[in-house]
This record gives sequence, structure tokens and C-alpha cells, in this order.
Amino acid sequence: MRACRPGGGRDLKAEIMTSAGATVPLKVLIADDSQPVAEMLRELVSDPGRVEVIGVADTDISALEAIRRLAPDAVVLDLQLGTGSGADVIRAVRADPALASTRLIVTSNHTSPQLRAGCLELGAYAYLDKVKELPDLAAMLQRLAAQKAAGG
Repeated sequence: MRACRPGGGRDLKAEIMTSAGATVPLKVLIADDSQPVAEMLRELVSDPGRVEVIGVADTDISALEAIRRLAPDAVVLDLQLGTGSGADVIRAVRADPALASTRLIVTSNHTSPQLRAGCLELGAYAYLDKVKELPDLAAMLQRLAAQKAAGG
């Protein structure tokens, strides 16, 4: 089983720069059927120049369309969507080789070890408890932004 919180160790303050010197932030899509929760997540993870929320989706279909159209680096994915589920999104993304590098970070109020293990087994990058682990989400996205800055 993969670890739920991949380690970092990189400088979180590293800038993401192109050869022209322009900042290239980590692109994040939020998929959550609750508009207030999606807004709270946007505020939590947004960090100008480092982490940019590029879209919000509320169903499995709209999430998959946005992932294909916007090519986010990471998706913050609720398990229960307006229609379909986060698990459906994980399966579809992992079945598409063009989306292999997309990091899927599941957030849920359902914290059973079986759900966590099942999502990680399907190919989620991480599974976080919406109540207790949201600070970990922001830190995880900062680590991913630093990895992107370092070319990885």
C-alpha cells in the first residue's frame, strides 16, 4: 500500500520559474459538490504564484471534462459528487494514459480505513479527512509546487 502522505524535504519557498523568468504555479482543480466547501478549499490552497485553482467541478462528468480540458497538476477530489463519485473519477483518470501524471488527492468526511485503502489502491495520490487533515492538504500542494519548481 502506498503512503497516504508522500514526504517532501524540498524547499517549500522555491520559486517555479520558466526560462523567461515568469512564475508557473501548480495548477489545481477542485471537484466537490458543495459550493461552500469548494470555496473554502480554494481559499485554503490558493497561494499566488505557487498554487493556482484553475477550476471547480461538482459532478464526475464535469470533473473529468475539466481534467481533460485544463490539464491540472493536481485534483482535490471529494468522494461524493453531485452525480457519480470520486472513485469513478479515479478509475477514469487512471485508465487514460494521457492523464497518468495527474495527482488525485481525495478529501472526504468518510474516514474508514477501507475507503482510504480502496482509493489509494485505485490510484489516488492521497486520501485526507476533511475534518482533521485539511492543513495537510495545503502543505502537500506546497510540496508538489516545490517539486514542480525543481523540475520533478
